[in-house]
Amino acid sequence: MRLIAAAHSKSWPLPGLWRYMAAGLLALGLGATCLPAVSAQAPEAARKDYLLARHALQQGQYQTFQRIAGGLKDYPLYPYLLYAALRKRFGAARDAEFIEFLRRYPDLPVTPGLRAAWLKRLAERRQWQMLLTHYTPQSDPVLQCHHLQARMQTGQRAGLPEAIRAVWLAGRSLPPACDPAFAVLYQSALMNDALLWARIRLAMQNNEAGLAAYLARRLKAPAYKQRARTWIAMHHQPARGTARPGLKDDADNRAILLHGIQRLARRDVGQAARRLAGLKARYQFSPGAIAALNKTLALWAARANSPLAVELLDRLGHQQIDEAVFYYRLRAALAGPDWPLLRRWTEGAPPASVYAPRWRYWQARALHETGAAAEAGAIFAELAEARDYYGFLAADRLKRPYQMNHAPLPADPAALARLAALPALRRAREFLLLDMKGPARREWRHALDRMTEAEMQTAARLAHRWGWHGQVIQSLGRAGAYDDLALRFPLIYQGLLDQYAARHRLDRGWLYGLVRAESAFIEEAESPAGALGLMQVLPATGRMIAARLGWQGFKPRQLRRAETNIPLGSAYLRQLLDRFDGSLLLATAAYNAGPGRVARWRPGACMEPELWIAQIPFRETREYVRRVFYFTHIYDWRLQGGGPPLSQRLALAGDEAGAGCAALKVAGRPACGGPAAC
Repeated sequence: MRLIAAAHSKSWPLPGLWRYMAAGLLALGLGATCLPAVSAQAPEAARKDYLLARHALQQGQYQTFQRIAGGLKDYPLYPYLLYAALRKRFGAARDAEFIEFLRRYPDLPVTPGLRAAWLKRLAERRQWQMLLTHYTPQSDPVLQCHHLQARMQTGQRAGLPEAIRAVWLAGRSLPPACDPAFAVLYQSALMNDALLWARIRLAMQNNEAGLAAYLARRLKAPAYKQRARTWIAMHHQPARGTARPGLKDDADNRAILLHGIQRLARRDVGQAARRLAGLKARYQFSPGAIAALNKTLALWAARANSPLAVELLDRLGHQQIDEAVFYYRLRAALAGPDWPLLRRWTEGAPPASVYAPRWRYWQARALHETGAAAEAGAIFAELAEARDYYGFLAADRLKRPYQMNHAPLPADPAALARLAALPALRRAREFLLLDMKGPARREWRHALDRMTEAEMQTAARLAHRWGWHGQVIQSLGRAGAYDDLALRFPLIYQGLLDQYAARHRLDRGWLYGLVRAESAFIEEAESPAGALGLMQVLPATGRMIAARLGWQGFKPRQLRRAETNIPLGSAYLRQLLDRFDGSLLLATAAYNAGPGRVARWRPGACMEPELWIAQIPFRETREYVRRVFYFTHIYDWRLQGGGPPLSQRLALAGDEAGAGCAALKVAGRPACGGPAAC
């Protein structure tokens, strides 16, 4: 902002510099005419000049920037220099420069953001016709409303009230930029109590009672006003509202009552279930609405560990079972364990929304534990043919080797060459060589969005050739191509991983599997919680371990490098192993959820590890634990052709392999003698 202000100040040391800069940009390629193209430089020289040009721009050395950039027109990242210059002088740039950039570089990942920012500038300057000309559909409601206002200001009113209504009819508050357009809607023939009520319904379904109250003030008919007051009161006091409602049986009142039951379930699920039973005798709720509410009540009961949970979960039909319902059913059945109940709950084929191998494995376990050994064995045999966590568990039960089903992707040099020549991938490659991995990933993802699955697989091979293993893994995942294990499970950072596995006496395959699960081998990875690097070490944890190891001058940014991250992450793993009596399972869970939580989750009596994993309260941690051990066994195969079975690894306690639940023994209690003793 200081630069922009200075551009219009008499005290600016270089009068007319912005005009000079604009003319320079036009000459660099954002005008109707361009300077003759300069011959392509050698790649290393071009990369060096690209960095020099960026630095000159950042320092305000615009003549230097123009001189260097002028020699880079054939360089793949040249458009980014023009983009950076436009952003640098955004407030002073001419509209013609934006128009030309958007025309020339529509496929850059940064172009949509630049367009959105420029459209907002046009709205601020009330350049409505230009905004209309260059508007493209936007998800930002601010821009949607600027577009509506542009239509208003330029007289393009055909169908305008209907367009405004489509934006206005939302279950959330909308920004002040929408007020001018909404004022037109409120004055139009479209606005009436029925339309207001439609939005009030959306707001209440979205638990936006404040918005509903605001809208209710515009209602005119007393009946609508009273109905809105009833719904808002039900939202705030569901116990009172559902006690003796006295409402007539119609669609709106049924929606209000169901809303009240849902709100009450959060506070007292037992009372909500009793109230619903009474209301069903007086109101003709639709079967679909009751089914949805029964599912809500069952989930709230299960989350609250209510005694009603099993009864409510049992009421649900097969078509209502999803991952959440199945988890709570599984948890309830395994708590006993109640194998007959689990057998009944897993009858038939798995629902489409439940991971089929998980359903089938627990179906087989329930069959086996209730005497149907032959049926269980057939399912275990089917599962054991798959490369999967549950396939490995099934193979262990049958004492069979794991099936890795490795299938290398075919190589197609011509397809690789075609893909490598794409402008987006050339830009990604250059960013990668400049160690600018954020922009490189952005270009790569943008390119994948426009590829077929076959092209994504070829792109994965290209990333592998570049040594960009994180993008190999992500590209194959996007393509749904999971069988080339050499590509999906790379052996990189091997010297460091082997060194620190040995130093801290860690299971080598487990360490590789954990790194793969944590970061997909992206060295500079950062989580939303701030965990960094290959092993996703939190800065506070890094400081603690660094101090324990006697490291001087540790800085959290060092966690983005393997040479720091692996030593600290592996030392922390060793600490967790020691805390949990050598249990790989508990240490893995603690690495994700924290040792305090895992200490609380640790059972007070012996339990089979796979039963304990299935009941971990956090979905993220349950999936993480299964993923780490699945990856561990793939790395066993990659590193040495195989390793100890999963069931043994889960049961490791200290240096001894238990038969089923030694890993979960409570300190001071003896390990049990196997599943039969649990």
